Amino acid sequence: MSDHADVVVIGGGILGCTLALHLIESGAGSVRLLERDGLFQGTSAAGAGFLASWTPFAAEQAVAGYSLDYYARLQAEGHDIDLRSNGILSLDARASSLQEISDSGAEYGEQATVVDAAEVEALTHGLVAGSGIAGGLFEPGGAQVFAPKVGAALAERLHRHPGVVDSRRPVTALRTRGGRIVGVETATGTIDCAAVVVAAGAWSNELLAPLGIFLPTAPQITSRIITENLDLPSTLPALFLSGLIPEDTDGGTLLWVRWHAGGLLWGGTYDTYPRNILLDAPMPERLDEIPYDGVRELLRVAARADTVMPVLARQSSITVKHGAPCYTPDWRALVGPVAAVEGLYALTGDNEAGLTHGPGYAKVLTDLLLHGTSDLTSAADWSPNRFNDRYTTQTAVIEAFLDYETSFSTSSS
Repeated sequence: MSDHADVVVIGGGILGCTLALHLIESGAGSVRLLERDGLFQGTSAAGAGFLASWTPFAAEQAVAGYSLDYYARLQAEGHDIDLRSNGILSLDARASSLQEISDSGAEYGEQATVVDAAEVEALTHGLVAGSGIAGGLFEPGGAQVFAPKVGAALAERLHRHPGVVDSRRPVTALRTRGGRIVGVETATGTIDCAAVVVAAGAWSNELLAPLGIFLPTAPQITSRIITENLDLPSTLPALFLSGLIPEDTDGGTLLWVRWHAGGLLWGGTYDTYPRNILLDAPMPERLDEIPYDGVRELLRVAARADTVMPVLARQSSITVKHGAPCYTPDWRALVGPVAAVEGLYALTGDNEAGLTHGPGYAKVLTDLLLHGTSDLTSAADWSPNRFNDRYTTQTAVIEAFLDYETSFSTSSS
């Protein structure tokens, strides 16, 4: 049994959902969004929800601006996505002077300003102790959304178009003939189509492996924690905290922290187990049973934050959600046609900025599919083919990503 769609999008996270909506609203014909589980049940549900332009690349700045406007329209049209324009404040407990803070701030955007300890204390309503830091960098244009609420809003809009969303329908294979896409095989039948966009995040390479295609992306485990209601002010800016454990030579785990429902939503990019357990390994169907060792590391760092943000160590009840965002060798996404197969497109490698950039990437890829170019920005630097065959394993991708991160940090300091 088979049915038909003009474009099939595989993956029901932020990238796949926003792409499907853009395609529909741009008149791309019949669109089918396939998701193995329910919408927003994978990595997107664990997103921090920070919205800011902290990249030096003009193309990413363009899509970040587009995405912020997109979320503002969602909120204005009646979708409660918990959009709050409270700014983003970056703090490094190792910095000993305002000049040192200023010198380290190249990647935080043109609007970022250096604020002293007293200003930090005022911005955070005293939740960050001025005595524990020299100051920080404040990005007033930064905002935040709650990822599950974004997912609910996008699902509601998608369901306005009957027959688009096919949830609980796993994809088993991509069908090709003569070097081009002709359909998608699923657990409940085949869908004939002329174009497929793989937006399945950490599962993308498993779908493409039978075609001999490897996208240079690699999944890394990250974890999001939500505390109980701590009666915190809703105007708290989102925070990036580093250097909380001085004896860690690299400054320790970076924490991101923001207000949510009176408590805190926070997490970090820990380097401990199980950060790398998915590299070059079979993907689990879900991320629910990921080991909690990384969460223990986050709690260890939070417990040492008493001199900077004591409330971080105050929580008595937490809930945890794991994600597996995908990274690329150069911190830039893979958006566009995959050269090996005509009609095959990639939308992945968000480098942990899927919510920040997702709607903008969707706009650009929709333009590419319909017109061959985009009026928002060029997608040339995001070509999935730009590395040729330089990377053949996810471990090699992460090694390149870490080397690039080190060189970027060095050049910015």
